[in-house]
Amino acid sequence: MLSQPENLPSVVRRLGQMLLDGASVDDVAEQLHLSQATVKRYKALVDAGGLDALKQLGVGGRSSVLDQRALEWISAALHGSAKDHGFDSEAWTNARLRALIESRYGVRYSRVYIWQIATNLGLGHLLSKSRR
Repeated sequence: MLSQPENLPSVVRRLGQMLLDGASVDDVAEQLHLSQATVKRYKALVDAGGLDALKQLGVGGRSSVLDQRALEWISAALHGSAKDHGFDSEAWTNARLRALIESRYGVRYSRVYIWQIATNLGLGHLLSKSRR
């Protein structure tokens, strides 16, 4: 299903490893196209607790309306037929999944975020292209 929280994003792992390897704040900021203030904040965490300290960082933004139970329901829906949810064919598309989530959970996500949800569930391949 979703990736585990202990799996740091690659840029965070790279940044942390660069700092542990002795790279300067200026070098890390330049190479990773980050502000010096951001790198300094990460450096303080790395200095205090290594890469493990970076695992405590949040990714920002508000909490998702979709909890683990909702994601499991979405996964089960995608494993089945779109017809089971009132669509006129079996195929799942981004637009259909988007409509289903909106009707069930009352939240409307962008097509990009819908694709991300399916991908995080390991099911992005089940979304076919819609016919225009």
